[in-house]
Amino acid sequence: MRRSCAAALIACLAASAMMPAAASAQDPAGYAAPFSDTLETRVFPLFAMLHAAPGWPQALARDPALRKLAADRAARAAQETCSPAPLCLADAWTWTPADVALVETRLRALLHDRDLAAALISRQMRPSGRFAAHAALPDGDFVGAAWRDAAAAINRTIAVYAKGEAPRYPKIDGFIFDLAVPEYTQVLSAHGVATAGQARESDLFFDPAQRYAVGLLQINERTDAAGYRPLLAGENAAATAAVKVTDWSVKPYVALLVFGHGPEDAQSRTGVMGHIRMRIAADLFARGLAPFIVVSGGNVHPNRTPFNEAIEMKRLLVSQHGVPADRVLIEPHARHTTTNLRNCARLLLAAGFPTDRPALIVSDHRTIQYIAGEELAQRNLREMGVQPGRMAPGPDRFTARFTPDPVAFHVEAVDPLDP
Repeated sequence: MRRSCAAALIACLAASAMMPAAASAQDPAGYAAPFSDTLETRVFPLFAMLHAAPGWPQALARDPALRKLAADRAARAAQETCSPAPLCLADAWTWTPADVALVETRLRALLHDRDLAAALISRQMRPSGRFAAHAALPDGDFVGAAWRDAAAAINRTIAVYAKGEAPRYPKIDGFIFDLAVPEYTQVLSAHGVATAGQARESDLFFDPAQRYAVGLLQINERTDAAGYRPLLAGENAAATAAVKVTDWSVKPYVALLVFGHGPEDAQSRTGVMGHIRMRIAADLFARGLAPFIVVSGGNVHPNRTPFNEAIEMKRLLVSQHGVPADRVLIEPHARHTTTNLRNCARLLLAAGFPTDRPALIVSDHRTIQYIAGEELAQRNLREMGVQPGRMAPGPDRFTARFTPDPVAFHVEAVDPLDP
């Protein structure tokens, strides 16, 4: 009788998790984003909040300085020919230092209105966790830092995906065009004209530039950040439902975390080391160390592969190792070991895993030394600006204990493939 009741409850929760409601979004406890989980809102959350926070669209739209800035920027972008092409076409859409300073000044001025400040900062920005690396700053500096990050993210997206500058990992994250091919000038011109033609009455000063940057990600086929959203629904719905009814007292760890190791050949769906890591994790799961496995990895290796590491690992854990499908959660966005950690921390916290005991990272014996070591800890800070959790030695040489920190929700938007 008890077993059938629990099954019914899991089925009900799974059905509700599949709905595009706040409960299925990847938000910290106590916050429900008032906007859809899209590419735009993942990469540029500040802009979504400025549209959603009561009073802010109206205040921004009627601000004379911001209205003039929007008109000046539209005039810059309206030029269909310039020199040296094609880079000058992209430059017209970037935020200049003067633009950035003017916007920050106006945002700080608008914060003098207490209702506006509360609507944006107290009800949106701070509880969302999206700006957690700046949480210690007073309100004016906090909003200023978030705006500078957003402007830098647009400029970085333009630099990499319009002008061909190298990203941090050019082998897997780079520009797909050839600047030397004359036809590329036509592509960039067409993109600019099309973006300018999409202007709307409801646009705020940042919307055209955001539209241009997102369009660049689309024409480069780099929309990875929008896939599998909302994350707690779809492929994760059954496991998310099971999390809610799990008796945590009978297992020493909340989950086993397994990071992908993508292949370099186009036919393989998982790398060799991925198979070894899955075998270790399946063995530990069978021994009862944790009630769930979280597999982490995006569409990474080889460059522009159609195969997703997390999806493929879940498939193999179920089909080859006998792990129940509702005990495996996917984290399908991470492209580097840093974001494996950060994204797993986000998923554990958003899905409601207990925080009074750690998860267990599982890997081969050499990689686990790197994951638990100082080199990766420093790289986390250098590349993401945050340390997404606390690390401690695991019970054997294949594991490390990991306790997530809510600072992991901070959005590093200069990495638009996985912010």
